[in-house]
Amino acid sequence: SHELRTPVAVMRTTAELARSQPRSAEDYEKALDAILAESERTTSLVEDLMLLARADAGAEQMAFEPLDAAELLSAACAEVRVLAEAKGVRLTMGACESLKVSGDQQALRRLILILLDNALKYTPRGGAVHACVSGGGCVSGREAVIEVRDTGAGIGVEDLPHIFERFYRAAKDRSRTTGGTGLGLSIAQWITANHGGEILVESDQGAGSTFRVRLPAIS
Repeated sequence: SHELRTPVAVMRTTAELARSQPRSAEDYEKALDAILAESERTTSLVEDLMLLARADAGAEQMAFEPLDAAELLSAACAEVRVLAEAKGVRLTMGACESLKVSGDQQALRRLILILLDNALKYTPRGGAVHACVSGGGCVSGREAVIEVRDTGAGIGVEDLPHIFERFYRAAKDRSRTTGGTGLGLSIAQWITANHGGEILVESDQGAGSTFRVRLPAIS
């Protein structure tokens, strides 16, 4: 409940300060921007909580169909490219293999966007985020491996075992400024598991992180 009350309290306080005395147009614009940011964060939090509640209850339905993993990644990169440019982060997509997976298009789109958004949030200006799709060999057959690599802050060794837990924040001191809800990676793991795959992370604190989603490939 604290997570839900805090943004509302921030918006109310910001509005009260803006009305407390005459201010410049610039001050009002900053106040409105702050209210909008908190409103968007609250909306995102509620949507994430509702999704996880439906998932826990087994009520979230997925429509599986053959999908090209490289096309999904390309579309997701196109969606976040403006954000990357605004942050001054170089977003690149490597040569991708055309690999088919059986999946829910909206769910896999959300999974990839979570990973890209996460990488962009924790990569400073001048850094880079690289994404690609490759085939991996395994005992049971071929895989489609979706990889997102960044040159950001990285994740501490003590945090790595917990990053997929709900509301856990590896960078607690920056949680407000990055706007995260602490639920994105939990949702990413749930989507991956429901597609018969696994999500792995390698990280070097101060040097960046690499997330890999391994999904069964189909013919």
